[in-house]
Amino acid sequence: MILSKLLGEILADMGFVTKQHIGEALRLQRKICRGKVLPERLERVRLISKARMATDTTPMLGQILIDMDFATEEQLEQAMKRQEKTIEVYKLLKSEELGIAIEEGSLINSSLNIAEVLERIMKHVNQVTNSVASSLMLIDDKTGELVFSFPTGPKADKLMNVHIPAGKGIAGWVAENGQHVLAPDARKDPRFYAKIDEVNGFETKSLLCVPLKAKSKLIGVLEVINKTDGTCFTEEDAMLLNIFANQAAIAIDNARFYGELKNRCEEEIKIQKKLAESEKLRALGLMASGMAHDFNNMLAIILGNVELIEVEEDKEMLLKRLQIIKKVAVDSAHTIKRIQKYTKTKKEDLLFKPIRINDLVRESIALTTPMWKDSPQEKGISIEIVEHLAEEELIILGNASDLGEMIVNLIFNSVDAMPRGGKIDITTYMKDENIYLKISDNGIGMTEETKDRVFDPFFTTKGLNYSGLGLSMSYGILRRHNGLIEIETRPGKGTSFTIILPKGKGVIEKRDKNVIPVVEIEKINILVIDDEPKIGALLSDILSRQGHQTDVFSSAKDGIEAFKKGGYDMLITDLGMPNMSGWEVVRVVRQINPRVLTGMVTGWDISDDETKQKGVDFIINKPFQVNQIVQAVTNAVKSKDN
Repeated sequence: MILSKLLGEILADMGFVTKQHIGEALRLQRKICRGKVLPERLERVRLISKARMATDTTPMLGQILIDMDFATEEQLEQAMKRQEKTIEVYKLLKSEELGIAIEEGSLINSSLNIAEVLERIMKHVNQVTNSVASSLMLIDDKTGELVFSFPTGPKADKLMNVHIPAGKGIAGWVAENGQHVLAPDARKDPRFYAKIDEVNGFETKSLLCVPLKAKSKLIGVLEVINKTDGTCFTEEDAMLLNIFANQAAIAIDNARFYGELKNRCEEEIKIQKKLAESEKLRALGLMASGMAHDFNNMLAIILGNVELIEVEEDKEMLLKRLQIIKKVAVDSAHTIKRIQKYTKTKKEDLLFKPIRINDLVRESIALTTPMWKDSPQEKGISIEIVEHLAEEELIILGNASDLGEMIVNLIFNSVDAMPRGGKIDITTYMKDENIYLKISDNGIGMTEETKDRVFDPFFTTKGLNYSGLGLSMSYGILRRHNGLIEIETRPGKGTSFTIILPKGKGVIEKRDKNVIPVVEIEKINILVIDDEPKIGALLSDILSRQGHQTDVFSSAKDGIEAFKKGGYDMLITDLGMPNMSGWEVVRVVRQINPRVLTGMVTGWDISDDETKQKGVDFIINKPFQVNQIVQAVTNAVKSKDN
């Protein structure tokens, strides 16, 4: 306590109780408080109210010492009288000196620079006590010695880091007993340690030394030496020095806590970085696993339909299966694009268009059923999908590719929930201006715990071969479409997912037919460079059907050598190639012919700004469709003519 000693300390100083007695009494008092105060976290009003009520009913430390037979009522009364005398001394302090002490308290709470704080404290210690010199000494935890940590006054530099053996001198006695000492004539005090004066050549006359305590632990002493006017130090000086000692202890403790916290934070940051790297690798592994799972599903659809095409005799069914393969390939490309965009800091807005929900459901069913309906021997199970689709036209606004992926994921989830086969019911209807899509299965169902976590990323009950990303991604797609999802499930009774989407308005766009358009434009000579010969050959076939003359090279070096000979109106090059990138190829050919048209074929997501900056006229994204190639070349030629 700053103003006066606590009653327990006074009882100990007077020899009525031991420090062990006080410790036991404090533990009992804390136990009583814990039983009375259980404040709710952050509820300040109730916290203060309960704390006040507990204080009113919790016995004081003095009463506890009496109840535990550690002290008598007479001893307690004597200690209280001594405490009152201390308070009287405090009342005699000059307002100017007390103001300086309060100012120092404010400084301590505003700075963590321990050197700055202690320098200010020691300066004002000398000022308010009119001392010639002063020293702050700290106890060495290993040896118990006192170390001059912050001496001031004449020849103070000679005392820096000088050690006093444990228990030696007046300072050593104060450190061992925890009581201050006023020595009007220090040299006549038998505890005086004369070697310090020998070290710095200073003559100690009057001395005042007080203990330095951080909470209840003694960490050192603070002493002042010789009054400037030659008089002796007083009890008022002792009171002021105790205030400064308390503030110095707070400053030292704050600096220690700050240093420990800083070191701990630095260590935690290092650990977090290591964990982040580890988690990043784990996440990449899980993402790779999830992608492998999704693409394996797509490949299963493609391969299953290819095998059925080989034995298919119905031409209409043959074309239908080809359309399924094309749709899966396009959706696979869209999936890759979404992953690429996900890794970028800038998110692009989804393109929402009017969609017939029933058409989307039928397409999703057509994409998934080849895995079991037409080839049950592949998994050895029988899955029946029953449609209950509304007769009226149900239109929503959204991204068809994303919503289709969501429906496919939910269907696959139902299939996985029926390892021995079963039935999936898919229902659509409209209610209260909302479109409902319900997918139900009679599979194994879920517990409440699983139901609560089913949309958590990486959560799965299906084993190590599953990433737990399918339903999480589906939930994200649904939220982006301002939709809701409800789950009904019971273990052994199946699961129903009900998707709720707002009703949309608009005109449904007609889909482009799989016909290569014939556009009347100038026929040009095109140089194609791609390190994958099959891609180069495919580009050449598409462009040749439009009447263009093409030359194909799988080496950037060979292609550039051919370009130097002249005669080419356009260059179409792959971006990622060995030895030389597509950007470098474009730069070289533009140096040869600045007017040449240039196109880039890539699987990467390239921004329009980067395309223009690198001097590229158009980008063709892999995997591409015939119409995309034709349209890109046509637009580039028309732009040049204009």
